[in-house]
Amino acid sequence: MAISSLLTTVTDAIEDISVSGVTVKDYDGIVANWQSTPNVLYPNPENFLTNFALEYQSFGHGATAQVDISYTLNYRFLGTQLGNLGNFPTAYKAVVDKVVTIINAIITNHSAASGAASVEVSSVTFGPVEDPAGNSYHGADIAFDVMEMQNT
Repeated sequence: MAISSLLTTVTDAIEDISVSGVTVKDYDGIVANWQSTPNVLYPNPENFLTNFALEYQSFGHGATAQVDISYTLNYRFLGTQLGNLGNFPTAYKAVVDKVVTIINAIITNHSAASGAASVEVSSVTFGPVEDPAGNSYHGADIAFDVMEMQNT
C-alpha cells in the first residue's frame, strides 16, 4: 500500500487550484516567514496531517489488501498582516471573500479526487492566524477530509 503516492496526488491537486490573487503552496514549498507573500494558502506545519485511520475492507493485511485510508489535511490561509484596526472591516471581508473562492475552487476541482481519493472541505475557522515565524495575519484555517480507497 502506497499512502504517500495518493497523499502527494491530493496535495499536488490542491496546489494546482487557480484562485485569483491567491498563492497556493504544497508541503514542499512552505517557508517560515510569509511577510513577502500576502494571500497565501499553505499546509499548516503544526498539524498538517491529522485523524489518520485505516479500515481494511478485505481479509488479510499488506500491500494487496483492500483498505480505506482517511485523514485530514490542515491548511492555513494568510490574508494581510494585522495592523491598523481602522482597516479591519475591509481586511476581514477580503479574507472571507478569498476563502469562499478557495472553497469553491476545491469543491469544483475534480483532479483532487482523481483515481480513488475523495477530498471534502470539513471545517473553516476565521480569525487572527500566525505564520511559522509568529507574524500575525487576518486569515483562516481550512481542513480537508480525504478518503482513499486502496486496491479496490
